[in-house]
Amino acid sequence: MVRAMPNPTLRTLSLFLGALLPVGAAWAQTPPAPLPEGRPLWEAGVAVLGANGPDYPAAGTRRWRGAVAPILIYRGPWLKVDDDGVRGQLLQSGNLRLDFSGAAGFNARANGARAGMPDLDYLFQLGPQAVYKVQLDGGQQVSAHLKARAVFSTDGRNTNGRGVVVEQEFRWTRRGWPDAASQVQAGAQFLWGSEKLHDYFYQVDPAYATATRPAYDARAGYFGSTLRAGYVRRLTSTLSASAGASVNFHAGAANEDSPLFQKRTTAGVLVALIWTPWRSDARAAAEP
Repeated sequence: MVRAMPNPTLRTLSLFLGALLPVGAAWAQTPPAPLPEGRPLWEAGVAVLGANGPDYPAAGTRRWRGAVAPILIYRGPWLKVDDDGVRGQLLQSGNLRLDFSGAAGFNARANGARAGMPDLDYLFQLGPQAVYKVQLDGGQQVSAHLKARAVFSTDGRNTNGRGVVVEQEFRWTRRGWPDAASQVQAGAQFLWGSEKLHDYFYQVDPAYATATRPAYDARAGYFGSTLRAGYVRRLTSTLSASAGASVNFHAGAANEDSPLFQKRTTAGVLVALIWTPWRSDARAAAEP
């Protein structure tokens, strides 16, 4: 996948959960309701997740994936590792924030449409993002995110550059609903990629062409859009659960004619448990 990117634990497990380019996974988050004395500066523990989604954007096959991984949450003044990923703050001015962020996603092995072709490795992304947030009544917040990230693939031994992705996201969040320990979120994302990134998913070189999979030269452009919704609830002071769903739309994408482009609409679900028994006594300052 590519949002996948998809994977895992670059932005802490949250990112691993969140898939970046539309591969159908929804996102999981750290506990939404702060403790009475404020959130700890750092928390550490374990996350367990299960996700079902397409192998890559517009893939015709999907599968279940599961993972158990350590998780670190850090809420420093300049560096944060939380439900928005790994972020190094560059500028904060009123409602506008500029930072450096990352994301990651799962790999795709033994995909039928790609039989005889190289597998898709784990992906991760790094780059700047601009975020504009507006606080509303009732614990609500709306935000607009503009991200430009370099994409890399890795099999654990070698790392290769895979181009660039540009993402525009609009997000609505409501904390403390339907009860004080809960949070709901909904959003929409729109993605564009460089030719090199589209090549990774949709190009078929002549050496891999078959009678049913003709050679194809991918091009840069629109990847697709995603609608997603998620719910997270603190079960205890150290345990939270989350669930999410997403629908990905690829109609009008730059490479609809590729034999590896199989579905215009895909969907995904994700469930996760996050346990963080270790935490600092120091408290983080509230984020604007």
